[in-house]
Amino acid sequence: MRRDYIESMKTDGLGEFLDACEAIKKSKFVVAEPKIAALLKAIADNKQLYSMFSAALYGFDYKTTFSECIGNGGFVLPSEPKKAIALVFRILLDIDTGKMSLQNFLEAYFYSVSVNESYARFCLEVIAPFETYSRTAFAHADAVLNGQLPEGRVKTYERINAEHKADLHTDALNCVATLIEIAETAITSAIDRAEFNACLKGLTRAVNSDDHDNVISAFLGVKYAVAYFFKSSRSILEIFKKLEYDVKHMVD
Repeated sequence: MRRDYIESMKTDGLGEFLDACEAIKKSKFVVAEPKIAALLKAIADNKQLYSMFSAALYGFDYKTTFSECIGNGGFVLPSEPKKAIALVFRILLDIDTGKMSLQNFLEAYFYSVSVNESYARFCLEVIAPFETYSRTAFAHADAVLNGQLPEGRVKTYERINAEHKADLHTDALNCVATLIEIAETAITSAIDRAEFNACLKGLTRAVNSDDHDNVISAFLGVKYAVAYFFKSSRSILEIFKKLEYDVKHMVD
């Protein structure tokens, strides 16, 4: 039975997988679970994807890895792509089978002003890297299967990584622009507002220069400015968390 099932699986690439990832990222929380089910089906129906995820899961310690990724009320994926792929797959599987509540997971580790904001953070910080890592791993597995790693394929890896970095760059600048906009009305002192905006504009220049050392220095300035001017504002904290994620992965 298992052999018949495997022989009936598709071998035509990962298009459905990428479409399913995109559908998850574009959906709202209320319709997320069927989208997750569709993603898992796309994996199960494709020979190469099925083999790739099986290899990633071999010897994988789900509980330990999950525990290592949580702390201070947050969730950060492992830096090792293979571990990240395996972890996200298991999380999605637990959500799909009902072992884990998506809403509870979001509230525990991606808490925001609304469930859709929490879900958007989940898509940015979990689904997007998962998609990128999986695309790269799939391309590598395909190259190995064919006994070669063509020059064109190497450029594909570089392009995938560049696209992910570009997304982080754009999102970081959007976060900075939002903070500047909020400061216009939230910080009443013109001097304080100018000081806060100067920190943010410094980070904008650093991000646009692609100088990692300058990005880190400028981000630390923004971090202290946010803590000083906004203290415990939950809405500002959520924007800052997005910015922190973008900066961290831009300089990795």
